[in-house]
Amino acid sequence: MERAALLFWLWMLAFAVTALWALSQAAVASSFGVRPTLVKLGYGPNLVTLSLGGIQWALHPLIPLGSSVRFNGPPDDAPTQAPADNRLHQLPLVLHAATIILPWALLVVVAMACLGAGEGLGQFLTGFTVPFQYSRLPDRIERFVALLRHGELLQAWGLASAKVAAINLLPMPILAGGSLLALPWRKQRERLPVWAAGLNLVTLLILLPWAGYALYLFGAAIFR
Repeated sequence: MERAALLFWLWMLAFAVTALWALSQAAVASSFGVRPTLVKLGYGPNLVTLSLGGIQWALHPLIPLGSSVRFNGPPDDAPTQAPADNRLHQLPLVLHAATIILPWALLVVVAMACLGAGEGLGQFLTGFTVPFQYSRLPDRIERFVALLRHGELLQAWGLASAKVAAINLLPMPILAGGSLLALPWRKQRERLPVWAAGLNLVTLLILLPWAGYALYLFGAAIFR
């Protein structure tokens, strides 16, 4: 498969995984009676923005490495911490937790559908260790790119869904797992324990080098 095709399918898979998460979180929250203010698919330049169902939808497909769902403030605000009027705070604690967990659980279901139930669940469970196993990362990325080269797109989608879900459920502040840990203090963020706030630095020290290394390995595997 040519490099351009590899890049296209890699972009498509990344966008599919992150967009599915964002759309499912918006759907889960709406089913609980809490409507998002903004659903942003991707990052980078804005391709199109529209209002539908009381929600602002924004498509930023150039950088497919993440999406976001906002429940507070006007859509053009970008607060670093959720204010007291965060709409999710209207929910009971259990439903707030479900709004965080269920979208990632959907990605695990996708992985099980693509890879088979046992393999999909296994890939999810082993995904929790991925950011801590630098020595295994080159081989993992080589095998993933090989799936794309051989047109095994369904397997690649399942594998990406499982690993992304696992990584995002790690108990780190900027990830979904960290949001779950912080739920007891959701309405009183100033009372968040010092140890929890200190995890922000630890998270960055772990994830930023790992993400940079992973991007380098993807580039090396595609362009060599």
